[in-house]
Amino acid sequence: MIPEDLTRHFHHSQVRKNQSNQDYVSIDGYINRLNEVLGNKWDWRVNEWTFRDGPPTAKGKPQYIAVCHGTLTIIFEDPDEPDRREIAERAGMGAGFNFDPDTSIKTAQAEALKKACHQFGIALYLWSEEERDYIQMQRNAMTDDIALKKLVMDYTIRELSLDSYEQPSREDIIKCLGIEDLSVESMRAVLIERGVL
Repeated sequence: MIPEDLTRHFHHSQVRKNQSNQDYVSIDGYINRLNEVLGNKWDWRVNEWTFRDGPPTAKGKPQYIAVCHGTLTIIFEDPDEPDRREIAERAGMGAGFNFDPDTSIKTAQAEALKKACHQFGIALYLWSEEERDYIQMQRNAMTDDIALKKLVMDYTIRELSLDSYEQPSREDIIKCLGIEDLSVESMRAVLIERGVL
């Protein structure tokens, strides 16, 4: 009963790299997705907080640790059966560690909400190495023509549900993109229009 729009992939420009070089979507992306798809049919409740001093830096600067446990509640409605509703809850826990106490608390709550969202499938695809590679290909294809051609091949395989080990034919690509002109400029324009780039 989870709406497909809730779990659709984020545009690659919303997927960033953290200090550990891991892909992530910032908290505003999650909240915007919940608002766009569900409107007012979701709620975030903080169940428990822990906040304490962390170990100081080598230079003696104080640091703070915050841990948040919360519950994301979503009301799902069936568009075909307006009287049918389902309420689902998922828990999430997150931690924040920072020099600024406010930042520690905000980070902990954001991470907890994101973890609860993962339980509903939001941005869960970022845990897949194949999907992370595809996102990197999208980034590269914005300016690199060779990466664009590789992306067009992978995109065609995905869209036409082709065997991933088989190279798509010219006809497959034309069918997928809906254009006869397979110049780099034309292919890039189609992918931009479709939100792939």
